[in-house]
Amino acid sequence: MSMHSDPHTEEIVVVVLRGEIDYACEETLLRCLTSALSSSARGIEIDLGKVSFWACSSVKVLLATRQLAQRQGKTMALRALSPIVRRVLELSDALHLFTTKAASAPIGVPVGPA
Repeated sequence: MSMHSDPHTEEIVVVVLRGEIDYACEETLLRCLTSALSSSARGIEIDLGKVSFWACSSVKVLLATRQLAQRQGKTMALRALSPIVRRVLELSDALHLFTTKAASAPIGVPVGPA
């Protein structure tokens, strides 16, 4: 996983996820997203374009982060969904709960294990 500030606005923090996101990553994922949300002024965007495996349990992490963002008056958007992430979100009927955006090229800084 990596995190960077969007070059167009420092008010949004972009979290870039790559590789396999499974049950074993759940706590790290939650910490990463919570930290990103706390450090942002307006909200976060999560780039899921390079995710090759997305566990169903990770959907609950997105939903928990979405609720936290709403409580803080911040936004949370998904961008560049990989086909597997899109499919899991569709099957769990959660895709419609998230704003989706087109991704720009990320500049990543490592924040934890992939």
